[in-house]
Amino acid sequence: MTLIATLRGIGLARDINQEAAIYAAPPADMATFQLARFNAGWTDSLARSPWARAMAARLALPQSFASWDDLATRVPVQTKADLRLDLADPATANEPVSWRATGGTTAEPLRFPVFRSEAREAGIDQWLGRGRLGITPSDRLFMIWGHAHMFGTGLKGTINRLKRQLSDAVIGYTRWSAYSMSPADLRLAGDALAESGARYVIGYSSALDRFARANADRSSAFRGLNLKAVIATAEGFPREDSRAVIEACFGCPVVMEYGSVETGAIAYERPAGGYDVFWARHRIELGEATPAGRTLIVTSLNARALPLLRYAIGDVANAGGTDGVTGFDAVGGRVNDAITLPNGTPIHSEAFTHVMRDLPGVRVYQIVGRKGGGVPTIRYEAEAPLAEASLSLLKKRLALIDEVLRDTPVERVEEIPLSGAGKHRMVIEES
Repeated sequence: MTLIATLRGIGLARDINQEAAIYAAPPADMATFQLARFNAGWTDSLARSPWARAMAARLALPQSFASWDDLATRVPVQTKADLRLDLADPATANEPVSWRATGGTTAEPLRFPVFRSEAREAGIDQWLGRGRLGITPSDRLFMIWGHAHMFGTGLKGTINRLKRQLSDAVIGYTRWSAYSMSPADLRLAGDALAESGARYVIGYSSALDRFARANADRSSAFRGLNLKAVIATAEGFPREDSRAVIEACFGCPVVMEYGSVETGAIAYERPAGGYDVFWARHRIELGEATPAGRTLIVTSLNARALPLLRYAIGDVANAGGTDGVTGFDAVGGRVNDAITLPNGTPIHSEAFTHVMRDLPGVRVYQIVGRKGGGVPTIRYEAEAPLAEASLSLLKKRLALIDEVLRDTPVERVEEIPLSGAGKHRMVIEES
């Protein structure tokens, strides 16, 4: 641990303990508890956010709702396309907001505002989930993760990279790029983990799978770290034996953190199986049945700059023996694919999410890989072709992933078709 991480943990302890106390004594009437929290958050959102007011006007919504049935009657299931309508208003909030962007596994970019309060609340939920695994805010972390900050250009980009490096150093984080996943790179990542002093690991699920297979012979050294847990996120496991392979490599429990950029953490998996929902912050509906499970619909209960009311997150869940509100047995989402470059290097598709997600006007994009490897093509939907400045920025970002991607073909198309599951596939492969 570092001094700064220790001080951060002390600062967070009160909020974490207060939130933990709510879950230690669940209300007898969950629906009433959640409705009261939601109405308070919705009223606060309307007072603080022009985008909340735009949503209320679009859907003709009241200041509060009489019941969850009342909400369901007034609010149809919402998608990213609906949220974009509310964001079209150029108004600004009366308080500072930060702007986040997501490409998501459906490759539909969305840039949206976030209050400082909701960012902090989302962080408390994450620490609550990690705390159930014995992890504290002062523990050192090894991350196999993407780096959106690396794609900044000029002086601002340099400053952002330096700020990230300094921030990681003072709180004890070792950050390893998940974009390049060649066996040689992953062996170097294993060296970095062994020297990191980490107490837990977080990574993209497919990146963790690749890491574990590339470093399977080093499990004894990794066990010496006495890791508390490995937390997989952003996607499902790519293979049936992924969890077992990762557990064998790291020598500790492997669990999933489930959520999205839009929602924050929604649920944490238990080591023994099944997910516990952060029901004090999110109300879950299990909607339409599909062969893979029921569609997962989220209503956020706290005040938000962009409220999420009956938001279809794009995944399915199986309730099993649970109620779906406080937990579910399993969640099914897409597994992000890798693109193989001409030199044989696999690149995690999340790299393309980070270079595409905030380009103005892009509704949907798709990465077209080549069988046997090769420079991919990027296709996108938009009302008009990308401006020259956007294309130039895109090519600079691609070159930061790998120089061979600088000349990646970029094509505007009328429509990117949906898959059989009703989603846009981020990555496809053609001859």
